[in-house]
Amino acid sequence: MKPLWKRPGLYISIVTGILTALFIYELYKLSLLPAAILAGIIITVLLMWILSAICLIKEDLHLAWRIVGGLLAVCLALASAGGMYYANTGNKALEELSDQEGKSIVAVYVLNNHVIEDVKGLEGRKIGVLKTMNAQGTDVCLEELKKAGVNITTEEFDSSYRMTQALKGQAIDGMILDQGYLDTLLEMPGMENLDEEIVPVVQYYYDAPKTNTAETVDTAMEPFTVYISGIDTRENKLLRNSRSDVNLLATVNPESHEILLVSIPRDYYVETVCEPDIGCMNGAMDKLTHTGLHGPETTEMTLEKLFNVNINYNVRVNFSSLVNVVDELGGVQVYNPEAFTSVSGPTFQQGDITLNGQQALAFVRERYAFTDGDRARGRNQMRVLTAIINKMMSPKILTNFSGIMNSLSSSFETNMSEKDIKALVQAQLSDPAKWTIYSYSVTGSGGTDYAAELGDNAYVMYPDQATVDNAKADIKAVLSGEPAPFVNPQ
Repeated sequence: MKPLWKRPGLYISIVTGILTALFIYELYKLSLLPAAILAGIIITVLLMWILSAICLIKEDLHLAWRIVGGLLAVCLALASAGGMYYANTGNKALEELSDQEGKSIVAVYVLNNHVIEDVKGLEGRKIGVLKTMNAQGTDVCLEELKKAGVNITTEEFDSSYRMTQALKGQAIDGMILDQGYLDTLLEMPGMENLDEEIVPVVQYYYDAPKTNTAETVDTAMEPFTVYISGIDTRENKLLRNSRSDVNLLATVNPESHEILLVSIPRDYYVETVCEPDIGCMNGAMDKLTHTGLHGPETTEMTLEKLFNVNINYNVRVNFSSLVNVVDELGGVQVYNPEAFTSVSGPTFQQGDITLNGQQALAFVRERYAFTDGDRARGRNQMRVLTAIINKMMSPKILTNFSGIMNSLSSSFETNMSEKDIKALVQAQLSDPAKWTIYSYSVTGSGGTDYAAELGDNAYVMYPDQATVDNAKADIKAVLSGEPAPFVNPQ
């Protein structure tokens, strides 16, 4: 009989044991599985390893048992390696979801046909800057220009719109502006082609100021409300200061298994609530979408005042990346109440339709095909979000867990902690009961009024207080575990 240390089965067992231990560690670290399921998996893999080790190490066993031991070792090694990969992918994705180290971009813009071609060409030029708004971005840019040895003169403006007009009229040679303001300016009269008329000579990334507004609760047991901000960025990434084109409140009651989605139009004319030291127009009236230029916390605080509700968390979604999430889920099915053709091309028939990623993006973006424009778009956004939620609550997502988690980490960002996210997932896996999802849209009437961030008049929507009060009643009901009294027709 060979000494123990000369038996190949010993070393095979050691390798599989190490892989098994690493798998168990990663699975425990992931903390998504309920305790009973986790314990069952751990006991199963340990028993498999023990049986495999016995079959491989003991020399007096029949050949058939050695073959069984070898097969068990191979299966265990492959399963542990695959399990480690999936668990590690999940851990990294959750870390990125909860990482709010958001960046913003500030740039010096000049006319596209100007002789200035690089940062050195700014020497001695007159550059426009905003007087109070986006002060941090302006300061970062001025400091970087100083470090580069570029001397400029500045002219202050109270309005990004007037500063841009001055650039187009060549009253100034350039302007310092956060990238988030460009999409806002493109909607103004005479600015429709602005992105072709101006170019950035130099741009800088900077850490935008942020306030931790999270009010933590036990997400497995207590009801909570989440502000969901949808943005479309030029960088195809989540920039900190971007217009909030999609605005939803999601009230979740894990005990009654109810979710309420409230859609708020992007042009809603509201009183801005924010920290004044971040260069925000606190107390000024503006379009809701403009509050996102100072981060999701500003929009969150503004909506808290409008609906008189405590918002526990915020989630930011890059709708340009929504394509990946839907595709990784294998598509989603929604009910479309009205046939339409989107500006980007796809035609959507009335009734139940299945959408891939590109189709879902066109579906949630379209507003010009409807008589009630942005409000219809908001309802379609809730339909797609509801479909995504339902699909993600299905056990079928485990078949493509890594792909889904990777797509989520690049498309979503939240101030909800990893602990709170994991508690919510654990609760769903422990009790996979069907959720009731309600939706409601607040409305209003269109008009023209002063938008503080623009420093000029713009199209706005004046809130219909009756619908705001209905939304308040819905939120209160779901928080109490009762059915929402006011919901959108399907």
